[in-house]
Amino acid sequence: MRTADQPDSNASSAAIEPIERPLVLVVDDDRITRGLVKRFLTKDDLEYVGMESAPEALKFLETQKADIILSDINMPDMDGIEFCKSVRKTQLLKDLPVIFFTGLQDMETMGRAFDAGANDYVVKPLRETEVISRTRRHIREYHRKREAACKIKSLNQQNETKNRILGVASHDLRNPIVSIRGLSQFLKSQQFGELNEGQSKIVDSIREASETMLSLVEDLLDISKIESNQISLDCAQLDARELAEQAITLHQPTAQRKDITLELVEHATGATIFADKKLVTRVIDNLMTNAIKFTYPETAVSIVLDAGEKQVTIAVEDEGPGIPKGEFDKLFKEFSRTSNLPTGGESSSGIGLFVSSQIMQSLGAEIHAENREKKGARFVMTFQRPE
Repeated sequence: MRTADQPDSNASSAAIEPIERPLVLVVDDDRITRGLVKRFLTKDDLEYVGMESAPEALKFLETQKADIILSDINMPDMDGIEFCKSVRKTQLLKDLPVIFFTGLQDMETMGRAFDAGANDYVVKPLRETEVISRTRRHIREYHRKREAACKIKSLNQQNETKNRILGVASHDLRNPIVSIRGLSQFLKSQQFGELNEGQSKIVDSIREASETMLSLVEDLLDISKIESNQISLDCAQLDARELAEQAITLHQPTAQRKDITLELVEHATGATIFADKKLVTRVIDNLMTNAIKFTYPETAVSIVLDAGEKQVTIAVEDEGPGIPKGEFDKLFKEFSRTSNLPTGGESSSGIGLFVSSQIMQSLGAEIHAENREKKGARFVMTFQRPE
């Protein structure tokens, strides 16, 4: 335990060890001031270490930990302001609280002191109650910040581990699911022989289940990439009409099973956007899948293209129940779903819209949802026109 005015003689080589009491480093070239502060601190069960110069204190901090610094401003060799700047330049000490001793005549100097990173000051002549109360308060705040930083670091590490596991698992699952879907489509083609009604229904069930699983796995892969900052953009000029036509062709079989008509509505021709084709296609597919799930049979889902001088919009409109009042905030959150249920008993993971919003953000574009005037919902992707 350090109770002397100077640190232990072997302080520079001693290993950093946890201390039972908060350690207060007092830096002042006046021995009387150091002695007075030492009496205040030890009386309040705070551990004291005194230094008579800033360079000496910086050397001490290279190997030892402190919970707060109490420092004079006017000192030889290096004044308190330069000392505080040096402390703030050290990564491990950048949040360490610094309180200055100052006289009333030095209040103008405190402006420079705060610019250097000071947390507080105590006016001379020093009073025990003020010194102790301010010291204790800043130590508590410092410890809370350190605990919060440790928790955040731990959570980030856990999140990185989760993302790695999620990415590996999803990647390994994707290939066999693609194979199952391909085999089911091959069986449906009846190249191995004609299927009876029961067999055809089983093959349809296998295909639908594999498509659902594949969509989920791709969403999980996207989440892993997004949260790991591993999304790489390959942006180019894209024809909005071409993207819409591809989406309609892809989702036509699913829509037909529910007697849903897919339509392309084009309010402006020649609309182009500058974006990553793979990612934009992913968002449109998610919106189309979502619309078909929540649209009633024998209705329509439309892709609506529009363009102005500065923006191009790609909207997916459905004729479902719309978005329930008070539930808009659930739409783009991870694993969050509204109270609406798919109209054909389809499964819903609650992550497709979250992935879409994250992708749009990475592209510097926007996505929002609204209810249509008559019935149904509209999800709108907004892109800035290429310059």
